[in-house]
Amino acid sequence: MKSPICSFDAKTGVLCSKCEAKLRGGDISQDDVDASTKLARIADRNQDVNKFTLLRSVRVDGDVVLVLRSPDVSILRGNNTLSEKIESDFGQKVWFVESESSDRRFIEGLFNPLRVLSVNLFWLPDGNKLTKVIASGNVARSRFDLPKVQKIAKAVRNIELFVEFEQR
Repeated sequence: MKSPICSFDAKTGVLCSKCEAKLRGGDISQDDVDASTKLARIADRNQDVNKFTLLRSVRVDGDVVLVLRSPDVSILRGNNTLSEKIESDFGQKVWFVESESSDRRFIEGLFNPLRVLSVNLFWLPDGNKLTKVIASGNVARSRFDLPKVQKIAKAVRNIELFVEFEQR
């Protein structure tokens, strides 16, 4: 498994001087270190996780967002048992997002299982940009947490979301 810290540190939970310097210098965060060590423990018991590449981790309102390569996220979306195992080992809700995806694909991943109908970018007079998303699906049944999705989009990609839901 590849992670922001070296594999030995991820397995032992103790940082070497090089990784410690990256942490102090701000190149990695404590969330990156924590997620790397937890995923390394899971990877010891699961070959699929052992092939993952964790690029970074962000904590948003008590949830953990893992930024992984696209093939890794595809494996997790196709294997609910594995994603549930990771959530239980982390002890909290875990979001899996793709690192190299377009903004639209990133947003579609956050809205899963709801369907994203359109994504439009608006430039505001003050120079900021706002991304308008129109989504479709049963919001109540999917237990969709819109404020959390908006915070994750802001924390991971600096995307300000304005969301509308299509009524059928």
